[in-house]
Amino acid sequence: MNLQKSRDLLARDQTVLSSGQHLLYYPLAVDRVDGEIVTDLDGNRYLDFMASASSLNLGGADVHVMEAVRAQLEKCLQYCTCYTTNQPMVEYAERLASIYPGKIPVKVLFAHSGSDACDTAVRLIRTCTGRKRFISFLHSCHGSSYAGASLSACFDGGSEQVSLMLPDIRYFRCYYEDEGLPADYHYLREIEEAFRTDFPPEEVAAVFVEPIQGDGGLRPASHAFLRQLYALCKKHGILFISDEVQQGFFRSGRWFGIEEYGIIPDGILLGKSLGGGLPLGAFLARPEVMDVLPFSICAHTISGFHLACAAGIAQFDFMCQPEFQTALRENCTGMEQCVKTLVSRKRQGILLKAYGTGMSYGIHVLRGGTGDPATAAKIACRSFEKGLLLLVVSGNVLRLQPPLTIRPESLREGFRRLEEAIDEVLAGYEPDPLLLSQPAWQGQSDNV
Repeated sequence: MNLQKSRDLLARDQTVLSSGQHLLYYPLAVDRVDGEIVTDLDGNRYLDFMASASSLNLGGADVHVMEAVRAQLEKCLQYCTCYTTNQPMVEYAERLASIYPGKIPVKVLFAHSGSDACDTAVRLIRTCTGRKRFISFLHSCHGSSYAGASLSACFDGGSEQVSLMLPDIRYFRCYYEDEGLPADYHYLREIEEAFRTDFPPEEVAAVFVEPIQGDGGLRPASHAFLRQLYALCKKHGILFISDEVQQGFFRSGRWFGIEEYGIIPDGILLGKSLGGGLPLGAFLARPEVMDVLPFSICAHTISGFHLACAAGIAQFDFMCQPEFQTALRENCTGMEQCVKTLVSRKRQGILLKAYGTGMSYGIHVLRGGTGDPATAAKIACRSFEKGLLLLVVSGNVLRLQPPLTIRPESLREGFRRLEEAIDEVLAGYEPDPLLLSQPAWQGQSDNV
């Protein structure tokens, strides 16, 4: 595989861009994206099992999105939304409000990303409730902004990083569906003990939870756990916020992952694919939460700008069509079958365990009952060399998130390449040291 142009650009990148700009896995310089095919500067073509970190749920250059973007470009890119309104923004907000779980009245506040939306949500919630504390969960990820990173518990850095973040956040264990605990299990002992001692419930403003943890390993939360947590929130007047940034917009097979649990959240965070591939985030919540602060605290110069909302509307409307829904169901079934086949094979030395749902799965690479980050990194590197793009999260988890509209033959071919990569790693393959030198491989195992 020739990567000279990509490597040359990476060298220039490291000269002028902050090391915080990327979490690099490969020397990959993307030139084009068409559906589920990514082409780099050197002309190498890759099957996309990343979907741009789930921000391209319809893949690259989707015809519906591209047509909407071209039409909007004839009018304008953007005009400041803090002093004016625009038709795409209002129409998109109406659409988003219409699909909110339970059909309750909600309002929308647009931001530039899911991380940005999280920061805005924290400010609104603290003002609305008059409380300052928050609950989050281990292995969670709520973004890389100040509040988003503070609420997250999946980053490396330990106490050094936490000391730089917002105070008054407590992290508790998240219980997962695969643990098989009974429905009447007392999941909230740890939280209730904190309430009795040094973390009084009347000071807690909200719980932030991912129904399906993304960077934490793609593990769906226990139904009984979330129901008990929701009841606890209602008892103490604590807002229940569902983070749908990564798993929303049918990544989990539904508009929102929380729909699987029959819970009507007090607020929803959106980002990634919300803008049809363009930068857009949003916080959705009841009017009494959304209208407590003046515009000067919440407004951004171009959040909810014309172009991103036009692209988002085109994606939204296509996702409502039978054509998309049929293809999605077929791909979800195909994805599940491919995952089951992959992990069912007996392999010498490692064990693969799969978690996830819809078009979002994590393959946990285990050795001796604990996570095996080194083998996971080698598998990802070999997959890259074979023309398959995927991520490693939580140290030892292969994150598989192809476009929702991937062609079935491409889906099967991607899993064939992954299977080959695994076999070759177990047969002794050693990757190019330059691949394993990328910072992203330095993560810690989840030890699942």
